[in-house]
Amino acid sequence: MDISSVDRPVTAKRPAASRTAMLTATEGLRALDQGTLTCEAWARACLERIEERNGGVKAWVHVNADAALAHARALDRNGRSRLFDGVPLGLKDTIDTADMPTELGDPEIFPRRQPQSDAPVVSMARNFGFTILGKNTVSRHAIMLPGPARNPHDLTRTPAASSAGSGAAVADFMTPISIGTQTAGSILRPSAFCGAVGFKPTLDAIPYVGIRTYSRPLDVIGPICRSVEDATLFMRGFTRDPRFDATTSVRTDMRVGVWRTKDFDKADPAALAIFEDNLRKLEAAGATVQSLVMPAIFETIGEAQDVIMAYDLAREYADIKRNHADKCDRELIEYLELGESYSADDYARALDAADACRRAFHDLARDVDVLVMPSTLGEAPEATSTGSSAFIRIWSLLHNPSITLPVSRGPAGLPLGFQVVGCVKEDARLLYWSRCIETILGSSAHIA
Repeated sequence: MDISSVDRPVTAKRPAASRTAMLTATEGLRALDQGTLTCEAWARACLERIEERNGGVKAWVHVNADAALAHARALDRNGRSRLFDGVPLGLKDTIDTADMPTELGDPEIFPRRQPQSDAPVVSMARNFGFTILGKNTVSRHAIMLPGPARNPHDLTRTPAASSAGSGAAVADFMTPISIGTQTAGSILRPSAFCGAVGFKPTLDAIPYVGIRTYSRPLDVIGPICRSVEDATLFMRGFTRDPRFDATTSVRTDMRVGVWRTKDFDKADPAALAIFEDNLRKLEAAGATVQSLVMPAIFETIGEAQDVIMAYDLAREYADIKRNHADKCDRELIEYLELGESYSADDYARALDAADACRRAFHDLARDVDVLVMPSTLGEAPEATSTGSSAFIRIWSLLHNPSITLPVSRGPAGLPLGFQVVGCVKEDARLLYWSRCIETILGSSAHIA
């Protein structure tokens, strides 16, 4: 499918999606097992939703409709045997694909760039049987600058960055799952603004190879989907770790820690009131909620992340700045120049500060099962901004697994995420407790 042809007008009010397009991955797999759904019907429902909505949402830069339908028909004809056979999938357009262009969020600099091979995560997805629909839109230069994608709930609002198209596509029922990446907040923030479940695993849980690199100490691959069950199934497949188990009975007697950072003062009061109400719902269900007092270094650790990100990006994008400065936004050039101004000693001190925080976190978190906080300062802002990652980015720096749950709507009717954080390499445990929280607070991921 040529995306340029998908340009039909999109009304301000979002039309309802079909029941098939609204299926989560696990719901669809159950229907396939029961014989009430075919792989082709599922793929076709998603492709029809893309054709209907992408002209306004602009969540896809390339759709491989013919190949997707051929794959789905082959599965229906020959039978399903693999974990994800028939599940539709989107891929962020910074992830290399041998059969589709990968323009890395820079179509002017890398027009129709065609990789010779798949990134390992794509090879794994193919081997697992996913029906790959196409490539999801990335923000400008694949960083925190507004791109063409829009929030599916309100086309004047941002879907955030840089996995913008992935978050919008999942939340708008164009695909049940998209694979995104995060360096600061690029999985959780699009998911929170658009109304999806976004999971950022511990660093290197899934190999980050064949993907546009920003910062080696920060870059992570993770799923954007519509339920914690789907995130758990995804991680079980891609890590082959049986501890990712979505069948374990949920509990309500969890110990929940709350860290009210200095950025709470910047958050929308209505969003904070909704967050506090969700805490009361957890307590009413049987959870113990306690405030955590973090060491002073935690309040300034964002400055260390700024140094690491800018320093690394200046080096990763050096060739682009040198050879394609005329095609770069002014904000990108300024950010790269900032990164060039930092010394190796500045970078080393920032890495040391992050290590100190990681050690301190384990001491502070030993008496709670999870830490919770808002995902964002409020609802998605206008499309001229990508919003703030103030509540998200520290967990990228410290490598903690984190997830946003679409449990609420704000005053404008837009999604608000509830963020849950776990300890490093305890991803399966975090997803278990997140599933428990999702059971208590509910989910707005299916609200059209």
